[in-house]
This record gives sequence, structure tokens and C-alpha cells, in this order.
Amino acid sequence: MIRHIVSWTLQAPDAEGKAAAIEGMRERLEPLVGVIPGLMSLVVRGDIGQVEANWDVVLVSEHESAEALAAYQVHPDHVAVAPFVRSVVVDKSCVDYEL
Repeated sequence: MIRHIVSWTLQAPDAEGKAAAIEGMRERLEPLVGVIPGLMSLVVRGDIGQVEANWDVVLVSEHESAEALAAYQVHPDHVAVAPFVRSVVVDKSCVDYEL
């Protein structure tokens, strides 16, 4: 099993704009579970805001295998979310590791 973790810094300068971006990401990404084969779980959550240097939002997903993660990356339903995500973020960090 592979855990995929992505953190983003959002463009929005205020809490309301960040909350809207996070909700938009959550609404588009979380429903992919059950749609994309091999995607076992996926959550999108915003930072609690106690440390200014933290990233704004994180995605944590689990995939059956490295092959399933690779298939998720190019799946049309996942690719369709990318334009929205790119429109609300300024920076990204990602880590994948085996469980």
C-alpha cells in the first residue's frame, strides 16, 4: 500500500478565501474514492492555523500499490480536477511512501 501526501500553499490572502479554496478542493477530490480503481481513501483538510509557516491544505490518500497511484495520477476524473487546484494554489509539496 502507498500513502500519497500533498501539501499546498493557497493564493487566497484571507481566511474566507482559503476556506473556499479548501472546500472546492475537498468537494472535487474526495468523491474520487470509489471511482478510481485502487484508490482506497482520500481526505483533504485545511491547516488549523496555529503556525504561520505551515502549508495551508493537505491531501492524504492511500492506494493499493504504486501502480494504483500511477493510474490515479493519470485517471481522467483526477486530471479534470487539476485546473481548479492550479487556479487556487501557489506552491506544492508531495511525498509518497510505502506502508
